[in-house]
Amino acid sequence: MNHKLYNAAKLRYETRAEGARTMLDMLFNDTVMVGEHTDILKEIDKWTTILAESLDSAAALENYAIQRKEEGLATP
Repeated sequence: MNHKLYNAAKLRYETRAEGARTMLDMLFNDTVMVGEHTDILKEIDKWTTILAESLDSAAALENYAIQRKEEGLATP
């Protein structure tokens, strides 16, 4: 299995999750950010969804690697 490809995918999910956390922090704590968005709840929903999907994807990828290892197959 290609370790570099696995690591790149994992980093992609982690990076998207961190970006979503940053946006949520700004939306909740930066009054300038809030003023720039007319539908703040829509923005919060958007970034929460991105965060959840990224965390789920990272967990699924990790579970896949664990399952392969338990089956004695090549792991990333």
